Amino acid sequence: MPIYEYHCEECREPFELFVRLVSNPPTAVCPQCGSEHVEKGVSAVSTLGSSSSGFSSSDASCAPSG
Repeated sequence: MPIYEYHCEECREPFELFVRLVSNPPTAVCPQCGSEHVEKGVSAVSTLGSSSSGFSSSDASCAPSG
């Protein structure tokens, strides 16, 4: 379930939109002014456990430590 970044063309405010179904995304509406004139931004993507994340598999565990 991705989170898309947008910025409003009316009030220039950035905002994020959580999308449950990528195949049928909702219409993005600016939460600040209510405008539908928004532009989708580019987001950085991160995956847990990848070699570039800086976490080892033991760091990503949710289990309590000792």
